[in-house]
Amino acid sequence: MSTQNYKNHRKYYPLHHFMFYPIMLILLALSLFEFWDNAVGYRNLSLIWLAISLIVISVILLSFMLRQHYALGLQDRLIINEFKFRYFTLTGNRLENSTYHFSDSQIFALRFAEDEDLMELMHETAQNDWSSTQIKKNIKNWKADHKRI
Repeated sequence: MSTQNYKNHRKYYPLHHFMFYPIMLILLALSLFEFWDNAVGYRNLSLIWLAISLIVISVILLSFMLRQHYALGLQDRLIINEFKFRYFTLTGNRLENSTYHFSDSQIFALRFAEDEDLMELMHETAQNDWSSTQIKKNIKNWKADHKRI
């Protein structure tokens, strides 16, 4: 695997991103075109194509929401717990008892920092209230996460 960093850390699911969604978008475009093309003279046919368009839109939205919702919710909990355990391993103290209070998105970004940089990055984040993007851009040694959903 290649070295992970800020520029290449996003993950794609090929069947969804490069097959299912393009096909569904083509079907949507086709059904909307047919709806528009039949709207003038063929009212009944036009309504059928409108219904097909609405069904395709519903399938796209449902597939996106269901695919992401459960997996990402569970992944978020795991990342937060792994981060708390990592902090405990490095310091011997619980994160909940520390002076650091991070948002979930900050924790998600901080996890990419190697152990030797983590405490300094946590301190800078707490002092400057960095966003997740700012945190990621300030990571010196990137710790790859190849097992994300």
